[in-house]
Amino acid sequence: MTWRPVAAKRTSVKQNHAKNASHRAVAPVSHETIVGEGFASEMVSPGCTTCSGHCDASGCDSIGCDSMIGARRRRPLFSVHSEYLLWSLDAIDLPALVSTSPAGTAPEDTGRLNQAGTSILFGGRGVGDEMRSGARVTLSWGVNDCGDGFELVAMGVFEDTETFRDSRALLARPVFDTGSGSESAMLVAHPDFLTGSLSVRVDSELFAFDVMRRQRLCTSACDQLDLLIGYRHGGLDESLRVDQSGTFTAAQGQIVAGTTQSLFDDFRAENRFNGAQIGLHYLRRCRSASTFNVMAKLGMGVNQADARIAGETTNTVPGGGASSFTGGLLAQSTNIGNYDESEFSVIPELGVMFTTRLDNYIDLSIGYNVLIWSNALRVGDLIDRNVSQFPPEVPSGTFDPSFEFETDTFIAHGLTFGAVVSF
Repeated sequence: MTWRPVAAKRTSVKQNHAKNASHRAVAPVSHETIVGEGFASEMVSPGCTTCSGHCDASGCDSIGCDSMIGARRRRPLFSVHSEYLLWSLDAIDLPALVSTSPAGTAPEDTGRLNQAGTSILFGGRGVGDEMRSGARVTLSWGVNDCGDGFELVAMGVFEDTETFRDSRALLARPVFDTGSGSESAMLVAHPDFLTGSLSVRVDSELFAFDVMRRQRLCTSACDQLDLLIGYRHGGLDESLRVDQSGTFTAAQGQIVAGTTQSLFDDFRAENRFNGAQIGLHYLRRCRSASTFNVMAKLGMGVNQADARIAGETTNTVPGGGASSFTGGLLAQSTNIGNYDESEFSVIPELGVMFTTRLDNYIDLSIGYNVLIWSNALRVGDLIDRNVSQFPPEVPSGTFDPSFEFETDTFIAHGLTFGAVVSF
């Protein structure tokens, strides 16, 4: 680091000789840690690598860096950084799942897309991208006086659930009928002969775990740059479930009045990332024991994607008992099953953070992060709205709906608010 005098006064030669004679002993210089940020910021210790250039030459004094030199403390051996996350996850793109039509619409036209008066009640847009809560905890400890050490990071964006329920008089589930080559719909309720209700539930959550070695690349009185090397594990889970039930109030062909039908479609997408991670952490000390931080990390590894599709229909005939068979509407025997695939994936993450010190042991932080996950399996990609038969019909024709692995890029971002406690 650069040492410079604070002030200088002219004195006579005699005065200098007198002072030199009376002050033969010189007090040792202290190399204790200055008050900085929660990731073990410190003055340059002997034997550590320094950055090129000088802090003073870059104008650091003008923002008060030198005023921090007087505030010293012992180097923290261990710190805990706890953060509250207010993040938004990438929306789940869903096809139109529930629709309705105006009163008086004929049963064969109710809920059909591209039909005059048809309204989409759920789906046809992205869901689940609202801001939600989460948490992140970072444990840091040092191994030497140069700022090298280790970090354990655990973060999670809490599971969010979006639900929809409806039991109006005209209710349908729109699909594309491959047999006729046109839009169609499965009736859930119609005042002429069927009463029913329907519910939809969408869940999603994100979590990650990092183990990293922190290596100090260079440091000065106002700046420091660290290399991060380690391992990252990540998880992204999404699910969609549709439940419907109905009762026939009038006979329809072979279906007698009073017959009830209940069915469900269930889709689940799970992603598990494992890979190496490398990154950089830059810190700039500012006025009043505050710091500005920029961190960039890149995880490279394999994403294990698992898809699970399930469905079932149960018909109950008055006086005839109940019968169940595999398959609902969008989850039928043509696409039901468990599927898995492994792909190379990268997870870059960028974060900025500002910290300010309350005392020798506590810092407050506020920041922003963005995380990108390539080749992630999304639950919306599991759904095929092409249907070649309606339950309880036997699969035929084009044997739809079908399943094909499709991955996409997932993005999560948001604010962080936290506190660092050093020991």
